[in-house]
Amino acid sequence: MAVKLAVTGALVLAMLLGLPPARAQTPQPPPQPQPQSQQEKPAFTLSTEEMARELAVMVEENLRAKKYEKALKLLKQLIFVKPDDAARHLQLGRVYLKLGRHPEAVKAFKQAILFQADYAEAHFALGGAYILMDQTQDAVEALNRGLRLNAKNEEGLLLLGAAHLLLNHPSEAAAAYRQAAQINAQSAAAHVGLGQALNLLGEYQDAAAALKQALRLNPRNGGAYLELAAAYSNLGQYDQGLEACRLAVALEPVWSEAHYGLGELYAAQGRYQEALDAYKLALRLQPDFYQAHTGLGEALARLDRYEDAVDSFKTAIRFKPDYARAHFSLGMAHIDKGLRMGALQEYDILRTMDLHLAHTLLQCLAQEFSFDWRFRDRGRLR
Repeated sequence: MAVKLAVTGALVLAMLLGLPPARAQTPQPPPQPQPQSQQEKPAFTLSTEEMARELAVMVEENLRAKKYEKALKLLKQLIFVKPDDAARHLQLGRVYLKLGRHPEAVKAFKQAILFQADYAEAHFALGGAYILMDQTQDAVEALNRGLRLNAKNEEGLLLLGAAHLLLNHPSEAAAAYRQAAQINAQSAAAHVGLGQALNLLGEYQDAAAALKQALRLNPRNGGAYLELAAAYSNLGQYDQGLEACRLAVALEPVWSEAHYGLGELYAAQGRYQEALDAYKLALRLQPDFYQAHTGLGEALARLDRYEDAVDSFKTAIRFKPDYARAHFSLGMAHIDKGLRMGALQEYDILRTMDLHLAHTLLQCLAQEFSFDWRFRDRGRLR
C-alpha cells in the first residue's frame, strides 16, 4: 500500500512562522490504555499537496500587499516542499528582482530552467536580470534562447530590443521592436523602442512617425516626447523639438535628461542663456551628468566665459575620462584663447577616442582659425 506523506498541523505552523522544531523530550513510560471515550483524537495532518496550496495562497496574498520579504520566506518554504516546481523558482527570482537582489534572481531563474529547459518565460526573465546586471551579451543569448521556444513573445522581443540598444546595435534593436509591434500594434513600448533605434540609425522621419504612434497610444510617455525632440532636432525642426521637449519636462519635471535635451535645443538655436539655465537644472538633479557639464561649458564659451567653460569641460572629463565631445570642446576653447599647447594635448587624447573629431581639431589648429565649433552627437540627444 502506498504511504501518504503527511505532517502535523503543529509542524506546518512552526514552518510558516519560522519557529525551531520542538526539542526532544525525555522518554516516558507508555501511557496506560484508556477507555475509548477518553482517548485523544488523532492530530490533524496536511498532505504535501495541501501544504503547498496553503503556502501558495499566502505567497500570493503577500505579493499583492507588496510584502516582498515575507513572500520570499514563504516561497522558500514552498520550494522546500516542492523543490522541482519550475514555476515557483521563476516566481522566487522575480521576488529577488523586486528586492534588488539580482545575482540571487539569476540563480533562481537558472534553477527554473534546470527543472524545465523549455520554459521560455524563465529564459526571458533571466535575460531581463542580466540586463539589470550590465551583462548585456549574456542577456541577448538568454533572450534568443527564449525566443527560439516562443518566437511571438512580446516581452522577450522588447527586452531583446533594449539589450541591443545597450550594445549599440540599432539595426538588431529595430528588428526586435518591429516584431514586437507586429505582435501587438497597441504596444507603446515597441513604438518608443523602434523610434529610439531609428534615431540612432539616422532615419529621423521614420523615427518621428514611430514616436508619434507611441504617443497616440500613451500620451503621457515623457521618454517618447524626448526621443521625438531628438528626431525633430536632427531634422532641423527646432521649434517642434522644443515643444516636444517641454512636454517631456512637464511630464517628468525631475528627469535630468529632459532638462538636458531642452538645453541642447536652445543651444542649437543660439539661445545660450536659456541653454545655460536648462543645463544647470539638469545638473542640480544629477550632479555627475557629464554630458550636461559639457553642454554647460559650450554655452559658457559662447557667452565668452572662458574660465568657467574650461572648468565645466574638466568636470565632465573627471566624471567620464573617455568622453570625446568634452575633450574636443576643451581643445576648441583652448584654440579660441590662443592656447595651442593645450589644444594639442586634447588632440593627442582624441586620437585614441574619435579620429573624426581629432582630425577636425587638428585642422583648426593648422589653420589657426576658430570656426563655429559647437559639435553635436549624432543620433539621439546624449
